[in-house]
Amino acid sequence: MPIENTAISGGIESYIRLVWLFTVFITILMLLLCYLYMSVRKAKEQEQLSREFSNLMIEGLETERCRISRELHDTVLPLVREGRGSNETQVSDLIRSICINLMPPDFTQLSLRDSIALLCVQFSRKSNIEYACSIDENLDFSQINAEARLHLYRMIQEAFNNIQKHSKTKKAILTVRQDLRSSCGNIIICVCDEGVGIPNLNAGNEGLGIKSIRQRAAIIGANVDFISESENGLMVRIELPPPPNTTIREQANG
Repeated sequence: MPIENTAISGGIESYIRLVWLFTVFITILMLLLCYLYMSVRKAKEQEQLSREFSNLMIEGLETERCRISRELHDTVLPLVREGRGSNETQVSDLIRSICINLMPPDFTQLSLRDSIALLCVQFSRKSNIEYACSIDENLDFSQINAEARLHLYRMIQEAFNNIQKHSKTKKAILTVRQDLRSSCGNIIICVCDEGVGIPNLNAGNEGLGIKSIRQRAAIIGANVDFISESENGLMVRIELPPPPNTTIREQANG
């Protein structure tokens, strides 16, 4: 009997020890999970705040663009038209061009495809730089929401502005296609030139134009790369995942 009691007592102690160790393990595991959850939550909250700030800032920029455009068109342009001579005509044409560049496209009247094509024409007229524009006929832009369309349009516009200001090139190329190698069919937009490029391109020598493109890409969940070598031009490559419930090679109607 004493031997049996000793064995039972030893078994109970071993059981209690195992329960205690298990309880400690579960407690530590729960603390780690809580820490990870709070860390992820905090990171997501910071990301959300950053995106909201970016959205507000860019929304403010777009509002300001509209205000300046209306002011130029409604007040300055009529005064210029009252004058006479070729100089006044040139100024009038310049102001009209500024108004067009500042105003966002009306996607209720004009598709993203047509807006991009028109942007190429306006860029060439303004800069006297030859351009080549290739937009995949099978791409469907209709599922992309208005905000994402505007950001894509502005990114392409900013890439053209950089080409005009800095590239010293005679030709610019825009390509918009669908990546058929990926299962989801990402949309690929490339804007490149044959100019001087940006040697040693990094965050330290990025201008406002490149930073603006990066910010807009982050807001719509796109990836953007800037590929450049000295005297070999600059390529701006934007990759945007298609909206949910879309299939590769849908017939274009956007």
